[in-house]
Amino acid sequence: MPQTQQSGSQQNATAETDSGNSNSSQNTSSKFSEYVASIKGKKLSTTKIRQDIFLSLYDNATDNPSIGKWYLFEYDPKFKDQLKVWDEYPLIQVMEFNKGNLLGANIHHLKAKARLGAINNNRFPQSILRYYIPKKADGLFFEVDDLDVPVLSQFPVEKLHHNR
Repeated sequence: MPQTQQSGSQQNATAETDSGNSNSSQNTSSKFSEYVASIKGKKLSTTKIRQDIFLSLYDNATDNPSIGKWYLFEYDPKFKDQLKVWDEYPLIQVMEFNKGNLLGANIHHLKAKARLGAINNNRFPQSILRYYIPKKADGLFFEVDDLDVPVLSQFPVEKLHHNR
């Protein structure tokens, strides 16, 4: 009997069960899932949430980011007065290095609902690509595990600055 074709959403929702350690296993969860549960119903400031997240990522800090990985960091742009909008706490996937600068897709430049679609499809609109000068990144990039990115993308850690 031929196999039934599954839609894309059915394929994405199907967990592999034969190996017991599938990345899509429902027992695998983001380290931030516990944090979400612990703060549910509490009134916390964005600053406190951001501080907690950076603290939890501290062991994954590096001064040498790699292409394809996700990072959260504090950033002070060299030409911030010339930028229409900039994010003080970008969450980026590093795309490439060019002349000492890094190109990253900063998902904070998307609305919260659109972030998950971009992350899940690993496709980012041109409008969210930004060049960063690593020396202006407070010296540390906090690596975010791929499993944690969707959850972290929904936290209000960004701090967008607008110049008129």
